[in-house]
Amino acid sequence: MRVHSGLLEPDAVKAARPVLRGLSTREGRGATRLPYPIEDMLAEARGFRLAMTLAHQHLGQLPRELREGISTNARNKIFFNASPEDARELARHTTPRLTDHDLAHLGAYHAATRLVLHGEQTLPFTLRTQPLPPAIPGRAREIRTTARHTTHTTQPTRVEPATRPADPRRHT
Repeated sequence: MRVHSGLLEPDAVKAARPVLRGLSTREGRGATRLPYPIEDMLAEARGFRLAMTLAHQHLGQLPRELREGISTNARNKIFFNASPEDARELARHTTPRLTDHDLAHLGAYHAATRLVLHGEQTLPFTLRTQPLPPAIPGRAREIRTTARHTTHTTQPTRVEPATRPADPRRHT
């Protein structure tokens, strides 16, 4: 998994009020290979004006600490059709308005969400998304070629769990 971001120090953030930065991950397994725990990043993200998008297929992909960190610190949550087991756990964020049954029976292109607007949690609600437009033949190849020629990136550094430096904030 690659992580791309441009972060500023908190003092610089306060002084400059830069545009919001973003970080995206997908699939919980990849998040466990980062040198800094995602659950800790979530807890500190607002201080850096960092928006994080975390996507996974089911809660079983996530270690317990990450699952709890997301539950606690991910303020905006969007749920697509969940298994009955996941729906029971996720319903803590949507009841009494949306139940575990509702979360487990969302139709195609439907989602349930709970947002934070102006510092306040909204009531949970459902929404309808749009299907993807038809694929444009050759477009993916064109995008990759353009990105290859116009993007100057460094190779991401991988830190394997066995060589990961100890986090002094964690009690072992």
